This record gives sequence, structure tokens and C-alpha cells, in this order.
Amino acid sequence: MNRHVTHIFASVLAISCWLPLSVGAQTAPAHHNGGLGFHSIDAPLGGRFWFAEQKLGVDFGLGLRSTPAPNYDEDLTGWAVELGVPFVVKSWDKVHVLLRPGFVYDSQEVEMSDPPHPFATDDRTTIALTAELEAEVLIFDNFSVSASHGIGYFNVEPAGGGDGESSWSTLGADFSHIGFHYYFFGVGL
Repeated sequence: MNRHVTHIFASVLAISCWLPLSVGAQTAPAHHNGGLGFHSIDAPLGGRFWFAEQKLGVDFGLGLRSTPAPNYDEDLTGWAVELGVPFVVKSWDKVHVLLRPGFVYDSQEVEMSDPPHPFATDDRTTIALTAELEAEVLIFDNFSVSASHGIGYFNVEPAGGGDGESSWSTLGADFSHIGFHYYFFGVGL
């Protein structure tokens, strides 16, 4: 089953790379090429930069977190990085429909001991490969909101060793998880 999901994801990624970049694209850039914003709430410190007359982009994001350990006066830290490559599939005056393959790496410390033993941790890691269809709407010049849905393949390596688990699921976010971008540098307009 996992091999089939991997093949499906690889096929979607390959097809998206072969899409003609001129399909439905505007003739003039609609906004500046680069800016800050986020696509995922797990990695909200990031941005997007457009190339090829704003038909091909690169997304990046970083997420950091710290939570109290349940049994010790210590903190458990975690971080996530996200990379995506949005392709414009169709574009109107202030709306872009994007195909966005993505990659997420997430690492979270997990408490591995109980008092009175010394505090010990290990990392649980998650790798995600995603393929999403995203709608990006320019609300104002150089400011957009976006929402997406798609499919993802996930591989989780548990803390403390043991067998990793692979799964897949559909992706979607409600209105509270809308991404945004504020474009303020690079050629445009």
C-alpha cells in the first residue's frame, strides 16, 4: 500500500513539473515577486518568491515551539521546516489557482523518563510529502490570502526507536487556517 501511495505522489509531482508554465498565466506580474507569509500553521515563519513571470514559485516556512514537560520542570522543544513549489495552473486578474507539491520535516522532543530518574528526551520525527491544489486571492495590491486541499503521505519515526509508521490522508483547512502572503520586494506591478 505504501509503495502505491509513493508512486501516486511521484506521478502527481512529475506531471506538475511538466505542466506548461504558460497555461492561463497573466502577461504582466500582478504583484511584487517576493514577500513574507505562510502556507502552513506548523511552519508559519516564511514566505514565497515567484520566478518565471510569476508562474513558478518557491515557498519556505519555519516553525518553532516549546511546551512544559508533563513530569519535570523542563521544556520540550520542537521545530518544523516546510518547502513547497507552487505552479500557476490558471490565473485571472487577482486570483491564482496553483498546484503545489510540498515537503515538511517536523521534529518534536518527547519525555522519555519519569521522576525520580533524570530528565531524558528523544525526538519523534515526521516527514510529509504533499500535493495540493491552492487558490490564492489578492485582496489588496501585494496582499493575498489562500486556502488549499490535497493529499499527503506521512512517515513518523517514534521517539525511543521502534518501528516507524507510514500513512496517507487527504488535506484541507477551514477558514481559521488560511495562509497569507504580503509581497513587498522584487520586480512587480
